[in-house]
Amino acid sequence: MVGVRVFGDVDSHQGWVKQSGFDVSSDDDNASRVLICTYDNRSEDPLLRLDGTISPMREAMTFVQVNEVKCVVLVTDGAGYAGTRKVPNAPASATFVDVHGMGSLTSEVLANIAIKAGAQVTIIQGDPLTQEETRTAIIDALKQI
Repeated sequence: MVGVRVFGDVDSHQGWVKQSGFDVSSDDDNASRVLICTYDNRSEDPLLRLDGTISPMREAMTFVQVNEVKCVVLVTDGAGYAGTRKVPNAPASATFVDVHGMGSLTSEVLANIAIKAGAQVTIIQGDPLTQEETRTAIIDALKQI
């Protein structure tokens, strides 16, 4: 079975990813595919809220830099792309209208690190826990390599 290293709330995604034929891991250094699913842990402490967003992406950046990863799939709600563009002529650039902008910027940095490391990168907007089409897009992206 092909290994997928999952960053984020592993328990929430493990079932549907395994049903798609992948071996899910939260600590396997040999996985050739990476899935990052950020999540809102709804903590009232702003610093603890980062545990569901920035922390998984930072851990994934490190993983991609030190392992041979062929495929990176990042799932985002896209909230950081709302509002007026801060960069002219860049409609998909992150904004800093609210805290979501920092998460979106971090995801752009992660995508660039993965591309430079030779991985195929796919960014998918949606919620795989509630949207079948999002799960299908994720699985299709993981199977491309």
